[in-house]
Amino acid sequence: MDLPNATMDEWVSELKPYQANSINQLLNEHAPEEAIKLWLSANGPNTTIQFGGSRDSPEPFFDKFKKEFKKFICGDESYESFRTQLSAETPVAKAIYISVISAALGAALGYAATLLAPAVAIMLNLVCTMGINAWCNAN
Repeated sequence: MDLPNATMDEWVSELKPYQANSINQLLNEHAPEEAIKLWLSANGPNTTIQFGGSRDSPEPFFDKFKKEFKKFICGDESYESFRTQLSAETPVAKAIYISVISAALGAALGYAATLLAPAVAIMLNLVCTMGINAWCNAN
């Protein structure tokens, strides 16, 4: 899989404006993985439970998210149909990467792709910064 080499700003600019604004604010104050954890632990309305099902720590959901993201990026066969879908698009826009990966991970984790898109955008930047092989070996 070939990912476009893009900056964090370029990946985040592909998100919906309300997501991009929130993520940019988190990224201004935190490292990328911490920003993902904070995004995934957002409570929203007082009557809802965050992604991990717990009000304490976003770690369990973040760990599941990162594991599934790694499986997608590093070539696990369970995501082969989604990677095939991406390779059929020429050229593949950053927004399509975010959309397809968010949909795949959302299906595996049981969450809406729209809610995962900001975390996926940040992770894609981290992978592009290191390179796929280096990221897969380091994570």
